[in-house]
Amino acid sequence: MDFIQETWNKAKKLGKTIVLPETEDARVLKAAELITQAKLAKIILIGDEAAIKKVAGAGDVDFTGLQIVDPMKHPNLDKYIQVLKERRAAKGMTIEKARQLLTRDYPYFGAMLVDRGEADGMVTGATHYTADTLRAVIECVGKGPGQSIISSFFVMVLPDKNFGDNGVLFYADCGVVPNPTAEQLADIAGQTADSFK
Repeated sequence: MDFIQETWNKAKKLGKTIVLPETEDARVLKAAELITQAKLAKIILIGDEAAIKKVAGAGDVDFTGLQIVDPMKHPNLDKYIQVLKERRAAKGMTIEKARQLLTRDYPYFGAMLVDRGEADGMVTGATHYTADTLRAVIECVGKGPGQSIISSFFVMVLPDKNFGDNGVLFYADCGVVPNPTAEQLADIAGQTADSFK
């Protein structure tokens, strides 16, 4: 079995909930439909339902099984605003700024859903720059226990199975820390090894 199929099978068994905040992009909405139909994950779309369905077009996306969460109507919005304000108070975060971020910059709200346990993960980056995506995650979720740095990796699946682990390689850090120190490089290597496992 190949890496992609194995990943899909694990995803189906785990039944995790994933947030897709970039609902202004029709590709994301179509992906949400495909993920749901394949039973890879439960999907939460962030935004105003009417606006999302307008982006999807007439009948182009089957919304059966998709959950749409409007930050403005979420019962815990005020609590989430307070959490973000308190976490970032030393950086000048105010209630007003936290409200604006959580209700208008959907990756922030998605990251807060992950932090508060309403979702298991978030996929974003189709319409947001990496820096914007990371900023939302850092400010709402933060680093993992024992991590001194946030890094990224790419999964490379090669046709030649002689390389890596049966043709699978993890390349890090490819976009977040372009010029790491020796200590950062060691942390990145450890994090990537843990992700590979």
